[in-house]
Amino acid sequence: MKKSALLLSLLLPFAACGKKNEASDSREGSGAASVPEKPPVAGELVLTAELAEIPGAFPANDLYNYAYVMKYKVVKVLQGSYGESEILVGHYNPRLARDEIKDEQDAQVGGNLKSFQVGDMHYLVLSPLDGLWTGAVEDDYFKEKRTRYWGLWADKAK
Repeated sequence: MKKSALLLSLLLPFAACGKKNEASDSREGSGAASVPEKPPVAGELVLTAELAEIPGAFPANDLYNYAYVMKYKVVKVLQGSYGESEILVGHYNPRLARDEIKDEQDAQVGGNLKSFQVGDMHYLVLSPLDGLWTGAVEDDYFKEKRTRYWGLWADKAK
């Protein structure tokens, strides 16, 4: 009797851990992402999206500041209207973590994103790039005639 009680007390925590992991795995598999109730900044579009493509290496930040356009697969539009399955987003100086930006754009871009990795899910607050950014734009999608959006806020979604 003592052995079974001891065995049960040893195995119970593991059984609970397994159930917790299964629940979190199923949420991730469904494309769900944890998002704030209210966007941290104002923008035209708020969505969750998977970073689908980074078309090349990010240029160095030592000569000039730039926006770098990347392609996302739209998972869910949370605010605003967007009807396409892909979206082009320009991010300011993508070599820097969003919280490391300490120049004139510090008040214009934010989020908890540390780096950009294809396949990562992001929570994005966006507005059209035209009018918000007048500097250099690295854009390998120049043949695509769709609107480019400016990444006002970029969080890694869970």
